Amino acid sequence: MRKGMWFRWLAGAVVVLGLLFMALFPRTDEAPGEPAPRAPSSRAGTLNTWTAAKHAVPAPTGSLRITGEVRDARGPVPGVRVTASRVDAETLSERPCPEALREAPSSDARRLTACAGAELEQEVARLVEAREGEAPVFAETVSAQDGTFALEGLPAGAFALWALGEHGAVLRLDVPAGGEAVELELEEGIQISGTVTEALGRAPIPGARVTVVHEAHTRFFDVLADEQGRFRMGPLPPGRYLEVASAQGWRAGLLRDEVWLDADVEVAFKLHPMRQFEGVVLTPQGLPAPGLTVNLRALFGGADILTARTDEQGHFTFEEVPAVEHHLWVWNAERTAIGEAAVQEKSPKQTLIRMEPCSFLEGTVRDDQGRPLEGVRLEVNRQHLGNAPIPEALTDEAGHYRLGPLLASAMKLSLTRAHFMNKVESIPHRDGVARTWDFTLARAVSVEGSVVDTEGRPLAGVEVRLSPVGVTSRLFRDRASRLDESTVSDEAGRFLLDTEQEGPGRLSASATDFISTEVDVKVPSTEVRVVLQQGASVSGTVVDAKGQPMTDVTLKLWDTTPASGEARSGTVDGQGGFSLRGLKAGHYMLEAWRRTPGMAQSTSRPVELEEHTQAVVALRFEEGRALEGMTVDTFGQPVPGVQVRACLPLDDVPPWQLSVETCDPRSGGGVRSGPDGRFVLKHLVAPTYQLVAWKEDQAFAPARSQGGTADASSLHVVPGGPEIRLVLERRSRLRARVVSTDGSPLPSSLWVHNDGRKQSSDGVFDVVLRDDSKSVVVSAEGFFDLPRSVMVKPGEDVDLGDLVMTRSRKARFIVRDEANPGSMAGVPVSVGMSYEGNPIPFKNPVPPPFFGNLDAEGAVDLDGLPFAPIVITVQLERDQRSQDVALDAYQKVVTVTVPARPR
Repeated sequence: MRKGMWFRWLAGAVVVLGLLFMALFPRTDEAPGEPAPRAPSSRAGTLNTWTAAKHAVPAPTGSLRITGEVRDARGPVPGVRVTASRVDAETLSERPCPEALREAPSSDARRLTACAGAELEQEVARLVEAREGEAPVFAETVSAQDGTFALEGLPAGAFALWALGEHGAVLRLDVPAGGEAVELELEEGIQISGTVTEALGRAPIPGARVTVVHEAHTRFFDVLADEQGRFRMGPLPPGRYLEVASAQGWRAGLLRDEVWLDADVEVAFKLHPMRQFEGVVLTPQGLPAPGLTVNLRALFGGADILTARTDEQGHFTFEEVPAVEHHLWVWNAERTAIGEAAVQEKSPKQTLIRMEPCSFLEGTVRDDQGRPLEGVRLEVNRQHLGNAPIPEALTDEAGHYRLGPLLASAMKLSLTRAHFMNKVESIPHRDGVARTWDFTLARAVSVEGSVVDTEGRPLAGVEVRLSPVGVTSRLFRDRASRLDESTVSDEAGRFLLDTEQEGPGRLSASATDFISTEVDVKVPSTEVRVVLQQGASVSGTVVDAKGQPMTDVTLKLWDTTPASGEARSGTVDGQGGFSLRGLKAGHYMLEAWRRTPGMAQSTSRPVELEEHTQAVVALRFEEGRALEGMTVDTFGQPVPGVQVRACLPLDDVPPWQLSVETCDPRSGGGVRSGPDGRFVLKHLVAPTYQLVAWKEDQAFAPARSQGGTADASSLHVVPGGPEIRLVLERRSRLRARVVSTDGSPLPSSLWVHNDGRKQSSDGVFDVVLRDDSKSVVVSAEGFFDLPRSVMVKPGEDVDLGDLVMTRSRKARFIVRDEANPGSMAGVPVSVGMSYEGNPIPFKNPVPPPFFGNLDAEGAVDLDGLPFAPIVITVQLERDQRSQDVALDAYQKVVTVTVPARPR
């Protein structure tokens, strides 16, 4: 084929393929009559939400439409992606939180994403990683050249509209299908950036996926970390977000940030690697235990329970376990024996678990007249078996109880019953399957009554507390008694409080939306009636400078009476509305508060309340002024990426504000200066502000800055005043080389106070110092820790030179039990330095203690021992029996026999 014919054939083929592609994949995101703008390229580490939100175009599910215009401060904005979504029962924002993990009985606490603590972090991370729970998108388009948009094919109902552009974003809630002339005004939006690193070594994890999830409306946005483990995403609408980082071979991590607080949120993911873990389960007699289910659960940040089955040799294996602290347990089939172990980050891959017999406790509870007591609750303190609930029991009509299964170790038992004194009993170590223990409860004196409102309606959930008058503090009373001197009223408004002493008392009652009250009572008393008044109330709306409702604010109602205490807090609804009830008459200051980029913004109004009045107040945020400046180095050259924050000087804080935020950009973030070092702070309404600046390897120098008056840590400026130049100095660096006595480099870690731990495979360190003085500790496996104190002068580096580590020794302790001459393999022990058997002060390094199970030989290795005589304590964890053993300066193996318990 000649050259010209080849090119003509190739051109024709391209045209045909292009037409075929367009026929198969038509472009439906173009505005009528206008070409759709090209999406910006997405690369690892950086992602604009314009492309982050792009996915398969949804199929029409209705016949309605929403039309409107996208604008910013300069006018219509073309090329902005607009989507319509809404939450349903399957989205993360609507999935319920387990009852036991709710923080409070509020609507937010019912959400899976708002559960208390870290128990469900891994469940949420797993759902996000699997792309489950995302709010469905019903329609999607791109704004035309004149900023107009049309979302087609919508069913009936209200939608959340997302407008995501190159330079701004906005989320508009509750827009009904069929709506016209809807105005979406872009805000500056927020940026989320950060790092994904190893939890221990802090090495970057390139290619890790970071998914940012709007918590209330559950939209997912993704970005990949670059080669340095860094990522950046935005702009996004303000709101509360979850961030999930995941990577193959690593345990997913989850963070939660209220990113309306700041325009440039920095997050740091520290992921734990996955590893294989295995072990062997032994019966109480030390034989292999086949056919049992072994359970494994992370102690922090995870609720999932992994299971494995033991084989004929009692061996089990977990293929992929994150390298974090775990709890491991196994029951026998009859649940008459249990084995438990703790799995640490650096535990060996295999551990032995020796099962322990469980027993029952039974007996009778009587009053001080010898009569059986029904309904006494018995509960074991601090004895959790696997994931079973805390053992408890109720006495029957004969006063009899049966409690278990329980470990045979010593324990404390709580006994409670209405009209009787609560009791805590210490139960010593027991042998055998069951033991009988009888108890006697002394009768208490009680205060009974009900809580009602002014109309006589019973009030449930009211906290009622009894404080005896003229009685010695409870700290000096019988510590064996637990007193029910506070309770919550039931559905009928009833309450019962038991105490130990007759006489005058004071009853206090408090509840949301009611005025707290105190009543003098006589102990004992019955049919006490406590009346709560609703009092005055304040309601209204919070709007911005343009009159639009604001939802990302916190309300604070300050009582201006001196020493009146903290403010009453509240929130606003989706329309900016609020209501605070149960207020006493008086003079108040109502404040609406929010964080904006680089500062806290607020507006306030005085409120005068009379008894039973209902005040209606409108709070409006001012547009305020802008303040521009520049961050530079000591040579006047721009310094990009500096966080700058503004706050009120302490002298300008209103006297009714009892709590003031720390002016520290590291704690509250700040606006970040651009590549040219320039920054802009908006919405300033006060006459003066103080500015602070921060960057990882730079130190803010107020005295060398321009445009204001410097103090020790900030620059006081007046908006509209002279040009502001914030000067940053190079921070000091700490250098060191860790070696052994022969001069060879050592893999080691360097812990710096307030700066964390750094790892080095060759023992060479070069780290930034943030403060003037530092405590430093160098660690290397097989060597003693080496502490150092360093003094830092601004601009001067510290070179510690060669740090020579001193080798420590390891000793093996073979443990025997005088009461049971058989094998001790798998028995839990603690081994550490004896504080009674060694001289005080102890001049040698203290070895770190060991907590865990004995190995197959019934022994344990203890590291970090000095080459000097030392006394070590070995303790059996199940019954707390112990024995001291003395080692000479070079002893490597020692046998320790723990004596039997005296009879």
